[in-house]
Amino acid sequence: MLQPGIVLTLEPFEEIDKKEEYRCKVVDIEDGKLFIDYPVSIQTNRAVFLMEGMQLAVSFLDPAASSAVFLFRTEVIARVKKKIPMLVLQDPGLNQYVRIQRRKFVRVQKAIDTAVHFDGMPPFSSLTEDISAGGAAIVLPNSVQAEPGTEAIVYGVIPSQQAEPFYFEAKAELVRTHQDEKSGRCIGSFEFKDLPYTEQQILMRFCFEQQLRLRRKGLE
Repeated sequence: MLQPGIVLTLEPFEEIDKKEEYRCKVVDIEDGKLFIDYPVSIQTNRAVFLMEGMQLAVSFLDPAASSAVFLFRTEVIARVKKKIPMLVLQDPGLNQYVRIQRRKFVRVQKAIDTAVHFDGMPPFSSLTEDISAGGAAIVLPNSVQAEPGTEAIVYGVIPSQQAEPFYFEAKAELVRTHQDEKSGRCIGSFEFKDLPYTEQQILMRFCFEQQLRLRRKGLE
C-alpha cells in the first residue's frame, strides 16, 4: 500500500472539473500523516503552492497490485522542513481508500513510433496499432519470425502537447500474432514486463487523454 517513494496524483477536490493535477512523492508516513515533497503541476511542470486546509482528491497505483488504482480524499494540514521542505497531508486510513479494480489497462488505437529488439535478432523500427500501460500491438515486418513467449525490448516515443516527447524502454513478451484482415499486416501483441511505476503512470495518462480526445471529437 502507501509507502515512501510512491507517486501521488493530486486534484483540488472542489475543482476537479478543471482537471488541474499535481504530482508528488510520498517522503514519509507517520501517525496518520503523509509527508510529501512539494507538488509539481502536471500541466506546467512547475512547483505549486497549496494552502493549509486545501481539500484534495488523491489517486495512486499500488505497486503490489498494478491493476488497482486507489482513491481517497485528504487535506493539507501543515508545512514542515526536515531534510527538504514538505507538505503534510492527512491520511484517512485504509478503510477510506476506494479501490478501483482494472482487469485491463485502457487501450487506445494510436500509431506510436517504436523499435523492437528480439534477443538474437536485428532490431527493427515499426508503429503500434494500439497501446496501453500494459502492452502494445505492434506491426511486425514479414522478415520477423518469432514465436509467442519470445522476449523482447520495446522502445517507444510518446508525444506530448505540453512537454518534450517521452521516451520509454520496456521489457516485453510476445503474447500472440495475427494477420490484420484489412491491411494484411502481421500484428504482434506484446505484454510489458516490470515497467517502472512512473513510466506506467505516464502511459496510463497518455491513453486516458487520447480516449478523452476521441470522445470530444465524437468518434466514440
